[in-house]
Amino acid sequence: MLKLPYKFTSEQIVKEGRTSFENIEVVKRWLDSVDDQNIPVIQDELIVIFLLSCDNDIPLTKKTIKMYYQCKKQAPDIFDDKDMSRSDLQKGLNTVHMSSIPVRTEENYVVHFFKLNDPSYSNFDLVPIMKLSYMLLDITQEENLPNGLIAVIDMRGFSLMHLTRLKLTAIKNYLQFLQEGIPLQLKVIHVLNAVYFFDKIMNIIKVFMKTELINMIKVHPPNIESEKLFSLIPKQCLPEEYGGDLPSIEVLHEKTVKQYTEKQDFWKLEEKMRKNNN
Repeated sequence: MLKLPYKFTSEQIVKEGRTSFENIEVVKRWLDSVDDQNIPVIQDELIVIFLLSCDNDIPLTKKTIKMYYQCKKQAPDIFDDKDMSRSDLQKGLNTVHMSSIPVRTEENYVVHFFKLNDPSYSNFDLVPIMKLSYMLLDITQEENLPNGLIAVIDMRGFSLMHLTRLKLTAIKNYLQFLQEGIPLQLKVIHVLNAVYFFDKIMNIIKVFMKTELINMIKVHPPNIESEKLFSLIPKQCLPEEYGGDLPSIEVLHEKTVKQYTEKQDFWKLEEKMRKNNN
């Protein structure tokens, strides 16, 4: 059996009291019996990731596993071919700076931070940016599994012309995974420096969003006060240009680029395991 190289074991997570061997075995028996060509053989560590994302709710875990692989199959443009030598991924990394913030909140939530770096709408290619954002999940869940996800999006530099670059099919597939297949609990999405036409963006995409996700989006105007920001996102989890304790988003992004490069073998194996099952 091929195995993805995680830096934790299922035994460690059970020892921490976050799940149980019984839960893992229940899911494994279900996987052995389920008739779904999209689902490959899954190692215990990945089962643990799904269980934690669903608070050890077995029916929800089964549903999430099914949707995880279904979404990946129906959107190969987002989930396949994570070769960092690709020009579109390199362009995406220059367009948006991103980081799986290395410091967790008190609740053991991870912060994924996204900031528009190149404001030129002509360089804004949404699909590779989507791909890169989900690649952050694998960086985050390599070890020290978090209890939840906080997404932070800084929209400074986003213009009306960027709306012409939106791709509705890709947005639909992206949001379906976010709502039904993501193996990590999304807690909140903070939008910083929200543009005046943010309501127009929501009008375009909310047709693909459930009420629960819409309610998670917290929109903040430009130049939010530091104390207000720190009440939403801990200071220790913010880059220095936001008054935080961490290095700049540019420095954090450079670390992310290195992490993407180091994880190439992981993604090649993950894709091979999915496709060999079909």
